[in-house]
Amino acid sequence: MKKKWTLFAGITLLVAGIFLRNLTEMNQAAVLLIVLGLLFKTYYIVRMVRTGEYKPGYELYFLFAGLALFLSGLNLKSQNPSVISGLLIFTGILLKTAFIVIFIIRISAQRKQK
Repeated sequence: MKKKWTLFAGITLLVAGIFLRNLTEMNQAAVLLIVLGLLFKTYYIVRMVRTGEYKPGYELYFLFAGLALFLSGLNLKSQNPSVISGLLIFTGILLKTAFIVIFIIRISAQRKQK
């Protein structure tokens, strides 16, 4: 659990940024929290790769595509709210969720092999 503080901090910052963006007019602060959350989560994944606890595979495509769609949807929503921006955000979240599920399955399988 001690190693996972960056993951949990990243998730917390990301969720706080999304709530702040949706509930207030503090868009710059919300975007800052979202970006910090993404950076913390990215740091966690990079650290897992470097220590050998995680060997990345095809699921990274889900992560990058999900991030691109999610951030594009957020940007489009701030400029011109529409159904398309909502679909981009929703699809991005689905792809990021798929990454998380596959990531957890791979980590568990690698730990069982040791």
